[in-house]
Amino acid sequence: MIQPDIQQKLFSILERKNAELSEYSLGFPPEETPYNLSRNFPGYEDYALELGSGWGEFVLHEAGKNPGIFYVAIEKKKKRVLRAIRRQKELGLANIRWLILDINWFFANLFCQEQFSRVIINFPDPWPKRRHHKHRFFSASFLGELTLITKKGGILEFATDFYPYLEEVFWYLEGNPAWHNKYGRGVILPHVEGRFVSYYEEQARRAGLATFFLFYQRV
Repeated sequence: MIQPDIQQKLFSILERKNAELSEYSLGFPPEETPYNLSRNFPGYEDYALELGSGWGEFVLHEAGKNPGIFYVAIEKKKKRVLRAIRRQKELGLANIRWLILDINWFFANLFCQEQFSRVIINFPDPWPKRRHHKHRFFSASFLGELTLITKKGGILEFATDFYPYLEEVFWYLEGNPAWHNKYGRGVILPHVEGRFVSYYEEQARRAGLATFFLFYQRV
């Protein structure tokens, strides 16, 4: 647990960083807790969340293809977000808001329950060394939070090129009765036809690494 004085400093830092995003920022801290997207951004068919959006190419593509869906993109590195926003301006996309945030610090109770129809986790840092595993954000408690904020029938997508992390996430999902594999129990896809290839997926392909995809539906 983060000490109150340290947490306040982190809040101040994040508030300044997110303010730099101007109208493209989701805002931090939220004016109301938790974020209520349907109230603050009404008129959309659905709401989607990308965790660890990197340089933003995946969410920019998806938002351009689906103007009726509102996307929240969370990324901890400000440089990446600012670059993605420049591209968003060029594309004229109004249906993305960004949040600079390390979800290892703050994620619990951040969003209203049953808010997202799609949650995307694309090639997160696998922290391969055992002593660094504690930095991985996917855990049983994290999945519990995703369960709360995902609508019934909503889809969780997880992609990685690091099989041990894939296996870890797989068993968290298999062990949670609120989720079932969209393609059948135990199915792990090596490729998804027609799915946009993100920067990190392209890097993995060029390096000759295998890729793995999980699709689980909230029940």
